[in-house]
Amino acid sequence: MNLPFPLCREPRHEERIREALERCVAFLVERLPPSHLVAVMLTGSFARGEGSVLPRGGVLRVLGDFEFFVVLPSGHDARAERRQFAVWGREAAGRLAAAGIQAEVEFGPVEVDFFRLRARPSIFVSDLRRHGKVLWGRKDLLAEIPEFGVEQIPPDDALSLLFNRTIEQLEAHERLARASGDALLDIVYQRLKLTLDLAGSALAFAGVHTALYQRRPAAFARLLAETPSLGQHVPSWFADELARSAAAKLEPAEHVVWPPDGTGVEEQRELLRGAILSAAPAVAAFLRWELEQAVGASGELPALLDAYTRTPPLRRRLREWARVVLHPMPAPLPITHGMIASLVWRSTPRALLYAAGARAYLELAELVTNGDDFMRLLPVARAARPRHAAARRAAVVALWKWCIRNN
Repeated sequence: MNLPFPLCREPRHEERIREALERCVAFLVERLPPSHLVAVMLTGSFARGEGSVLPRGGVLRVLGDFEFFVVLPSGHDARAERRQFAVWGREAAGRLAAAGIQAEVEFGPVEVDFFRLRARPSIFVSDLRRHGKVLWGRKDLLAEIPEFGVEQIPPDDALSLLFNRTIEQLEAHERLARASGDALLDIVYQRLKLTLDLAGSALAFAGVHTALYQRRPAAFARLLAETPSLGQHVPSWFADELARSAAAKLEPAEHVVWPPDGTGVEEQRELLRGAILSAAPAVAAFLRWELEQAVGASGELPALLDAYTRTPPLRRRLREWARVVLHPMPAPLPITHGMIASLVWRSTPRALLYAAGARAYLELAELVTNGDDFMRLLPVARAARPRHAAARRAAVVALWKWCIRNN
């Protein structure tokens, strides 16, 4: 396997990272016969040469993960095979750990027809076409994706990125109570990525997306200077935090110091709780700016979230709720067809979960009051709706994972 491109900004780690990627590809080739495997692609930060690697003793800790697209022949139901590929990802990560490299491994199955027939303008597809790397198999696959400019990325895709990162912060806050060691480091990294992707979402929403983190601070500064409405919302400290986050993403050994000297686990948890909540004003600012344009109105954030849920057309609502009803995995909470029937007329499951997640995070940070119950946006049976705040937040996260992130 040939890897003639940079993987990270620290040359001293390149050889071991290349070996790790080769092990992952070999792992797949051992398990899938040639007739069942068209190609293996590398995506994400390492494909762009911006992978984050942190040395810890003799071990290399990969911040984030190794992301692979596993291309299967036509006729395979990639969605149905995700569970098996998730198991293989964990097995491959275990083998890397035995070799001194700690990394999560994600094998994402996709049918070969996706590239020519189903790839649509989006942040992910844009990055895949421009920066994805074929490590094994057909070298021409990425060229089958129809060419498009970043200005063609739908604004709703940028807004989805913003909502997903918001709910990830909600999830991180819920994990803190039981996290320690490397799990806390993961939350540090997730908080860093939030800053980068807040700016990334705004850039994509404005039609000037850039995948490269090293370019993001300068691109965002230009957008801010050219867009007074954005400048009115974004906190004054955000640009400096964005520059620090980009530097930490590219060279974590120079900028990520964790855990802080002399701190115990509970003190570290408190520091991270504060960091998660301190991001809320920036999250609210970006949500408000994008939602005002998406719904064509100005107003307070709760009202904008409600207006956003009313934007999807009925046909899309019916299609998305049908997928929920036919979901191959059981729901994490009791849901009822009666609730689904009533929510069909309100919005899609995705838009409702996004609005509920945003409200839950902003309530946690005390930026909005609990005057309007976000649980009303979820298809959970009334008798099963949790009453305590932490359980309500956990319900949103569980349904988001089931319905959006892992589906």
